[in-house]
Amino acid sequence: MRSLRRYSAIPSSRRSSLEVLLDTNVLLWSIFERHKLTPRVRQIIDDDLNELFLSRTSLWEMSAKAATGRLPLVGRSIVFVLEQVERTGLNLLELEDRYILRTETLPQHHGDPFDRILVAQALEEGLTILSADSDIPKYDAPVIWK
Repeated sequence: MRSLRRYSAIPSSRRSSLEVLLDTNVLLWSIFERHKLTPRVRQIIDDDLNELFLSRTSLWEMSAKAATGRLPLVGRSIVFVLEQVERTGLNLLELEDRYILRTETLPQHHGDPFDRILVAQALEEGLTILSADSDIPKYDAPVIWK
């Protein structure tokens, strides 16, 4: 099992077959409801040659939603999700100033600040986003779902 690694930027020597940034919904479904993932997304997640990234912003989003009851973790807390992230060895992207600054120049396709940070991170790092969110493809970042 890969160990948890933290990147503020992706070293060019670490380039792999496909580098993807998991949206919050994809992370949650991969842990709790894999049947909701498309076959293509499951294949990408399961392929060891692909490099999987998760934004700390997604963890913050889950925590905020769990605190307000909008994310039912069914007898579990966000700690369980954090343990699963560490167990699977996802690469964590920190929240950097350049990502925040990039959101300022993004079109206003929708107002979800968590999604806007994910888009900014994908654009800055050259990542493809795995997401079922219908608003994400409105941006210039590459997205895979189907």
